[in-house]
Amino acid sequence: MDVSAEAYAGFVNVAFNVSTLTPPFNIYANTPSFVAAAKGFSAFIQQYYAGIIPSIVGNDLQQLVTRIGLSQAAGLGVLRTLLNDVINSTVQPYTFTAAELSNRTSEVVNRLGGCGVKAEGLIVPLQLGAENRTTSNVVPGDVNSLAFVRSEREILRMVFGTGNATMPGGLYRDGFIGLLYRRIRDLQLS
Repeated sequence: MDVSAEAYAGFVNVAFNVSTLTPPFNIYANTPSFVAAAKGFSAFIQQYYAGIIPSIVGNDLQQLVTRIGLSQAAGLGVLRTLLNDVINSTVQPYTFTAAELSNRTSEVVNRLGGCGVKAEGLIVPLQLGAENRTTSNVVPGDVNSLAFVRSEREILRMVFGTGNATMPGGLYRDGFIGLLYRRIRDLQLS
């Protein structure tokens, strides 16, 4: 996994529709930048666990994956709360706010995932807010306030940064070694 500033900067460049921000975006430069990146990673993991729990066979494994997923959800809540505390703050040295960074990177993730709106920024349109009643969005969820679910292919499309589950790049430039990834790749299930 490539957790370099350059790897994440690619997502931010796409989010702001530029070839490279000046100076290049660095997730390690300040707290809002780091928390925004950590929120994104944590959301991927939480949504993936929510998606695989029903397919896990065996009570012990289901219980383990459920507990890990709940821990991830709690961590995501903490990160989103920290980011919400600085929602209107400018992310230095740029002119955009933490809210705009969160919203734009969520839009990129949704485009790459290719399965609708499942990543949400800190401020959302009323129709995407919890139960269609709010535009603030510390705890993301669908119209029924349930956690979003992502498939393996959606996650691969996003972490590769290519929108294609069979084309490595982004955070995993060399792809994966696992059986599931090989099947997705070999069957061309982009």
